[in-house]
Amino acid sequence: MVWNWRRLGVLTAVLLGLAGAWAARDGLLPPLAAWLDVGEPPQRVDYVMVLPGDENSRPFVAAVWFRAGLADRVLVPVTVSGPDVDDGISVPSDEVLRRVLVRRGVPPDRIVTLPGASNSTWNDAQALGRFLASLPPVTRVAVVTNDYHTRRARWSFRRAVPEFGNQIRFASAPTDRYDPARWWHCRTGFMAIASEYVKFLAYAASDARVLATGLALLFAFALLVWTRRRGA
Repeated sequence: MVWNWRRLGVLTAVLLGLAGAWAARDGLLPPLAAWLDVGEPPQRVDYVMVLPGDENSRPFVAAVWFRAGLADRVLVPVTVSGPDVDDGISVPSDEVLRRVLVRRGVPPDRIVTLPGASNSTWNDAQALGRFLASLPPVTRVAVVTNDYHTRRARWSFRRAVPEFGNQIRFASAPTDRYDPARWWHCRTGFMAIASEYVKFLAYAASDARVLATGLALLFAFALLVWTRRRGA
């Protein structure tokens, strides 16, 4: 009976916490999206690298960097081809990125393909590491990915190629599919932010310090699910 009362007390505390968070959602939820964005201000680099995954924003940002004279060349990692690509139904992701870059003013001879078969951010980091290993240690690269993906990307790169940590920067590509300050108001924004937290926790499982921080955000996950069910 004592154990049941304790369990009831914990459940009550959680429910009260959720209720309080819901009442203050306009102040609590926007920072969840902001925390994921660790993109840095534009700065001169030797290369700008486009991570596969969102052809509607990332290559456009990389093209802007190139045209502004902030980078000499653009790096594109080769991705793993799926059944649709093998059957000729769709175009490989790296080829799509290349076409967008060319259409946005990047000369083909300024686009460098990183060999490999990438299917994750970790693979992308390893491909960049192999490339940087053959270049002078002063070479600088800006990695372009979606704003909400920059924190996990930085985490992956710093662990996959720690020896090049000082040479790599991260640039945020904005999304026009939802307002980051009101991301929980639409399905697209909710799925993007919630899934990114889940992925970040999965990645952080091998890092006790990061995992501890992630576990502190479990309350936020419960809030996200509850908010979505309320139709916010």
